[in-house]
Amino acid sequence: MAKIVTKTRKIIANNIVYFRVKKGWSQEYFAELLGTSSGYVSEMEHEKRNISSDYIDHIANIFKIEPHELLINRLPVDSRRIAKSSKR
Repeated sequence: MAKIVTKTRKIIANNIVYFRVKKGWSQEYFAELLGTSSGYVSEMEHEKRNISSDYIDHIANIFKIEPHELLINRLPVDSRRIAKSSKR
């Protein structure tokens, strides 16, 4: 069975990276806040996870944004890494 990656999944994945990097959070720190593993965060960011609407709400709450902000089509994030001096 072929893996299906929708445009929406790509947009959400990019926005998760966008907001995480904007806050200066590592995948590990973001995973702690979500109550999940850094591997799960990586899978979301690499479009390997189909995220439910309930989980989108949870992610938005962690970022302190409105859920619809995770559906805005932004330019792709260049770097998924954060500077060493940033939070965690």
